[in-house]
Amino acid sequence: MKIPRLFIDQPLQIDQRVILDRDASKYIIRVLRRTTGDKLIAFNGDGSDYPATIKAVSKDTEVQITDAKKNISESPLKITLVQSLAKGTKLDLVIQKATELGVSRITPVSNDRSVLQIDNSRIAKRMSHWRGIAISACTQCQRSTLPIIDEPGSFTSWLESGAHENTFMLHPVSESTIGSVALDKPDCSIVVGPEGGFTEEEIQLAKSRQIKTISCGPRIMRTETAGFTTIAVLQSRFGDLT
Repeated sequence: MKIPRLFIDQPLQIDQRVILDRDASKYIIRVLRRTTGDKLIAFNGDGSDYPATIKAVSKDTEVQITDAKKNISESPLKITLVQSLAKGTKLDLVIQKATELGVSRITPVSNDRSVLQIDNSRIAKRMSHWRGIAISACTQCQRSTLPIIDEPGSFTSWLESGAHENTFMLHPVSESTIGSVALDKPDCSIVVGPEGGFTEEEIQLAKSRQIKTISCGPRIMRTETAGFTTIAVLQSRFGDLT
C-alpha cells in the first residue's frame, strides 16, 4: 500500500504529536480510508520528510512523528520562473507544472499586454490559492520544499528590483535558442511574456539590464507552454532530468 503524503503547516520534530485540522483529517480518514496504526509521510516545506503514525482516529485525528529524513528530490539547479499574468486558470496550471518540474521560485508579473492585470483587492486570496496549488503539486511529485511564490508586481518593478545575472527572456524571433544557454553557476531565471507577447519597449528595457533573449525553437508556444519547455530543457542540461 502506498504511503500517503500530507502537508502540515507547522514545525515538525521526532516524537511530536500533531492534531490534524478538519480538512486533513477528512482526507486521511474518509478519502484514503486510513485508520489507527497506519503510516503516512508528513512534510512542512522545510525540505525534509517526516514519517508518522496515526495514533487516534476521531473528530480530531492525531498523528505522531517517528523520524525525520532529508528529501533528496530537489534539483541542484535553482530556477526562478518570472511568469506574466494570464487569463483564466492558466497561471494555476503554470504553478502546478513548474512546481513538478522543480522550480525554486515563481514571480508573477503584469506586462503592458497582459490580458489579466493586478487586482490589489484580491492579492491575498490569490496568493493563498496559488500556495495551495504548490502544496498539492509537492504532495503529488514528492517534493518537500515549497517553491517561493512572490506577490504579483509590474514587469518594470521586477526589472528594477536588482541584478539579473543568468536571466533569459523568451522571445520567438531571438537568434539564440535554449540550447545556446550557458550557466556559470547553478541558478537562473526564465522570463515568460503574456498572451500578446512583450512590447518592443519591454524587450529593450530587459536587454539594457543585461537580460538575454532566447527562443524555444521554430514554433511559437503559448505563455503556459513556453515556460514548461524551457524549464525541462534546462533541468535536462544542468539539473536532474537525465
